[in-house]
Amino acid sequence: MTPQRKAILIRALCVCIAAAILLVLISTLTDRWEKSTYREEPRQQTALDFFDENVVVWEGVRYRKTPAVSTYLIAGVDKESDAPATASNKYRNGGQADYLLLLTVDHTNRKIYQLQLDRDTMTDVTVLSVYGKETGTRVLQLCLAHSYGSTKDDNARYTVQAVRRLLQDIEIAGYYIVNYTAVPVLNDALGGVTVTIPDDMTEVNPQWTPGAKITLQGKEAESFVRARKTVGHGTNAERMRRQHEFTSNAILLLNRRLSENADFAGRLLAALRNTAATNISQQQLLLEINEAHAYDIQPVEYLRGEYVIADNGFAEFHADENSISEWIMNRLYTKE
Repeated sequence: MTPQRKAILIRALCVCIAAAILLVLISTLTDRWEKSTYREEPRQQTALDFFDENVVVWEGVRYRKTPAVSTYLIAGVDKESDAPATASNKYRNGGQADYLLLLTVDHTNRKIYQLQLDRDTMTDVTVLSVYGKETGTRVLQLCLAHSYGSTKDDNARYTVQAVRRLLQDIEIAGYYIVNYTAVPVLNDALGGVTVTIPDDMTEVNPQWTPGAKITLQGKEAESFVRARKTVGHGTNAERMRRQHEFTSNAILLLNRRLSENADFAGRLLAALRNTAATNISQQQLLLEINEAHAYDIQPVEYLRGEYVIADNGFAEFHADENSISEWIMNRLYTKE
């Protein structure tokens, strides 16, 4: 990777990481998976007919893997930082990854694509016994993958693994995962993110009427991205739409702060250090961020699929397999 290309990747990651962290979705649900179906871990089947490493045939058309494309997973976790781990839950106490954003950095076309995954998406998740031994997989909500493991790195690894299974075993180059406690700090560091209230949120805050413009301060930012049951129909899909409103404005503010103060990135990363699990070098970010040139950040995309209420009363999102294949072909491959 050339120095210029490397610099672009670093800045793009930093911009989207901070924006994603600000969008951490904190659900108050305590999902249970006792009724989920157990099965031994299979090899992921794909709708794509692979016949060599870089070329696929999909719907009768040949596609070649686009060169210089890297994909990263950004996640926000719902877990109290001081939640105790007991002997019975030591390996199942990582908290739920309620916000999941996949960033695809396309150096060839100088673009950054965003795919937000619904926390309720059903996929194969590796499960552990109370003694920490892998016992196979269960079809669970994607957010639950992060709960398994005894360390933040274990939690991250199982989350990345579940996302890869969902998306036909695509390569994920790195991850950046933080706890929701960073939300108020980051919002205030940006000077407060201004949003337009999309739904009636007066049960959360009496001033949050539909259409009102509010500059969020401190815990208000957490409430805006976290509230669900008392807003609209109480669905995660509605909450994801609020994220989009928050993201676009947060990115504008972040870009402004980076251009105004070269030290802003360092302070931002330092504030996240204690809550983050990542395999992306912080030193690398700090060295390259001020030399980078931004790529075009594309609008957030979502997989098509169906929402259902399971027998246990919890929501499930079943992603359409063809929608997954379309995203892979449009973002990671090019027609020959």
